[in-house]
Amino acid sequence: MKLIQQFPQLAALAAVSLTLVACGGDDNKSSSSASSSSQLSSSVSSVASSLVSSVASSTASSVAASVAPTPAPQIVLNEMRSDGGGYDYIELYNAANADYTFTANEWAVNDIKGFAEDKVPGIVIPAGTVISAKGFLLVAVDQSAVPFGAPASTLIGGAANFGLGKGDTAVLVYKNEILDQKKWDDGTHINSFGRLPDGAAWHVQTEALEATPGASNKLPAVVAPAGPTDIVINEIVSSGRPDINFDYIEIYNKGEQPYTFAAGEWTLTDTGNKPMPIPAGTEIPAKGHIILLTDLAVGANLPANAPAGAILNGGTETFGIGKKETITLFYKGEQRDQISYGDFHVNSFGRLPDGGNWIDLADASKPQLYASPALKNFATPALNLTVTTLNFSSYNNQETTLEAGGFRVFGLNADLAKDVEPEYIAVAADSKTAWVSLQENNGLARINLNGTPAITNIFPLGFKDYGATGNEIDPSDKDSKIAFSEYPKVVGMYQPDGIATFNEGGMDYVITANEGDVRDYYTNFVEGVKVSGLTLDESDFPNAVELKKDAQLGRLVVTQFAKSSTAETLYSDLLSFGARSFSIWNGTTGAQVFDSGKDLEVQANTANAYPDDRSDAKGVEPENLTIGIIGSKRFVFVGLERADAVAVYDITDMSNITFKQFLKTTGDDAPEGILFVSATDSPSGNPLLVVSNEDSGNVTVYQSDANGVFSFASRLVLEGGAAAAEISAYDPTTKRLFVLNNGTLLKNSRIEVLNLADPTKLSLLTTIDLSPYAGGINSVAVKNGKLAGALQGVDKTQQGTVVVFDTSTYALLGIAKVGALPDMLTFSPDGKFILTADEGEAKDDYSYDPVGSVSIIALP
Repeated sequence: MKLIQQFPQLAALAAVSLTLVACGGDDNKSSSSASSSSQLSSSVSSVASSLVSSVASSTASSVAASVAPTPAPQIVLNEMRSDGGGYDYIELYNAANADYTFTANEWAVNDIKGFAEDKVPGIVIPAGTVISAKGFLLVAVDQSAVPFGAPASTLIGGAANFGLGKGDTAVLVYKNEILDQKKWDDGTHINSFGRLPDGAAWHVQTEALEATPGASNKLPAVVAPAGPTDIVINEIVSSGRPDINFDYIEIYNKGEQPYTFAAGEWTLTDTGNKPMPIPAGTEIPAKGHIILLTDLAVGANLPANAPAGAILNGGTETFGIGKKETITLFYKGEQRDQISYGDFHVNSFGRLPDGGNWIDLADASKPQLYASPALKNFATPALNLTVTTLNFSSYNNQETTLEAGGFRVFGLNADLAKDVEPEYIAVAADSKTAWVSLQENNGLARINLNGTPAITNIFPLGFKDYGATGNEIDPSDKDSKIAFSEYPKVVGMYQPDGIATFNEGGMDYVITANEGDVRDYYTNFVEGVKVSGLTLDESDFPNAVELKKDAQLGRLVVTQFAKSSTAETLYSDLLSFGARSFSIWNGTTGAQVFDSGKDLEVQANTANAYPDDRSDAKGVEPENLTIGIIGSKRFVFVGLERADAVAVYDITDMSNITFKQFLKTTGDDAPEGILFVSATDSPSGNPLLVVSNEDSGNVTVYQSDANGVFSFASRLVLEGGAAAAEISAYDPTTKRLFVLNNGTLLKNSRIEVLNLADPTKLSLLTTIDLSPYAGGINSVAVKNGKLAGALQGVDKTQQGTVVVFDTSTYALLGIAKVGALPDMLTFSPDGKFILTADEGEAKDDYSYDPVGSVSIIALP
């Protein structure tokens, strides 16, 4: 009726139709008339029906033109990654020919568990987000900040973050319904699984695509396999340094793929000796090395500092590398490579760069390379660095006395000298004294630098009483609350990590970040245990049954070795790891002057940053700290690894230490390096605080006003993923920031060089490659135009290395060998020394435990 009323001509025709039908229906029995009437009625009805249909169609078109529904979105899942690359992601693709703008609360990405089981919304795509025609939108589902290399438009998981797991299913949700989903094989992660081409069918999972977050999907480039022509002699050493006291031949693979040696195909010899075979199955990495120890027969022990994979001579006789040699490499009996040198020994004769031309060594007076077995070749630097390494063996007979004061020696079959693990080092302003934290051992060592260097004291740090007012802790991560309470007979071992020093009234003080550490990384040695699994002495813990519940002390991790190196069976005291605080100690006597009690955790809780999931371990974990002077005030900046923040305190008056500020930036995870830049050295004239965040791999800069109030200045994510930013050092002359990078996504460690000329626009300048020198880098420091880095050996139990570069040209100035696993280094304030804390950590199976040490490098 409404349709007819809207169109009068249709109404009139309908009326005619009705009239004619009525006439034909009269009592007239004429068949012809009836037939005619019927035909006319049918004809009119047909016309009317046709017209109605036509009009209805026209009307629908008219209505559609005025209120057309939005076409079905052509947004699909396009690529996912659940493993590798530093972050998990879901990539969306717009298959349409027009841009698409997302509407509020309509779209989200999730995984099937989150959507179907947990009933969580997933990561909601914000209103106004645009995905271009035939374009991409990347969602970094497990991140709280845009990761390195991702498009600037990348969405992050933030508070709704989730990881993609093995055999997971990615889900695209539209208006609370699954619009698209894709599962990958059970039990498998995906490095890149996607459609090929974009928006089309899914490529087979068994052939991984190249990971291209936010860009077109593609197959990885084909790399040619390595062949015999890629295998060359690369370095010869016949008379090494004291730390490389063995002959060797280094073989190099110039190819882009690994090469595996086949049985009976490859041999090496020198003048007049029987050949040494290269064993079948030996693999040499792409652009990598193998070391042949020609003078040691199979079964012999490897010499000190030889690479773990060095190959011993399995031939009929061994041979040394002498003077005036010709070294020949054979493949299937034919000469593959050959090199000769004169009537002299070679400290290191090789190609520079690896696989390139041999250095000029016409006679013994020519400069040679720096022997670096299984590492990149490099020229011997000019600086002659003298090293003095001190260890703690003279304190072995004082172990019992030290343990009575709270010092700990408990490693597997270790004496004190082997058990100590120097962690961090600080030097007095007058450069005459240094202090070293012995973290696992709960102590500080004092070192005399005035004259002959010597370790003069070990200070046991004792224990922090969690039963005392002001020291309350929250020991449970399973009580659904944050509650700081007193627990008698429960103590914290201070176990400081980062330390600093200052002088007040002629007295040196040491300030410590009491992080704590548990030896939980060995295959045959366990230190930490939960209280719930222990037998408590009921004479000391009359409410033991109640205390062992998860909501009380049951979840708290404590040491098994409370009184000796033998695990306890009945516990009268509970020793937990770290003190959840910072402390100040008298640098001469080792006496405690101040401890922050529970305040770090209270301040974190006030800032809604307390990590309750770490209550059972070490709480906020004060990792590192530094001191800075602003105007007439002295501040300490304490990095809280688990609260992802820095707490600032005014320590000008040690009788009235006060909390000032809590610095936290979204996306920053696990602050490791805390660097203060004074107003004098700052490029802006304002004091700066530079925070290097280990887990998020970024550097954040804060800038202070004249009163010591800091605000955010800039933030830079570095390439490499986790561990891309740990410790930083600043050169005021070049206004460059040097950041060590052990990023898990990098092949080799390096130093990032950043431009800090404008603190509000931190930017990358270049990187310094560390692959020629040793293993991972643990610390950096700058003084007088010199940049020093502390590197552990490829085998952490072997000697470490300190490298010194020019801060302007990045040229290598000097190199020195120090103790095993140098964990931290610093310059003395007068610039005459570099000092390293050499941790000396044992092998993972405790089969070898090097001594802990302190190395002192004299600079010319």
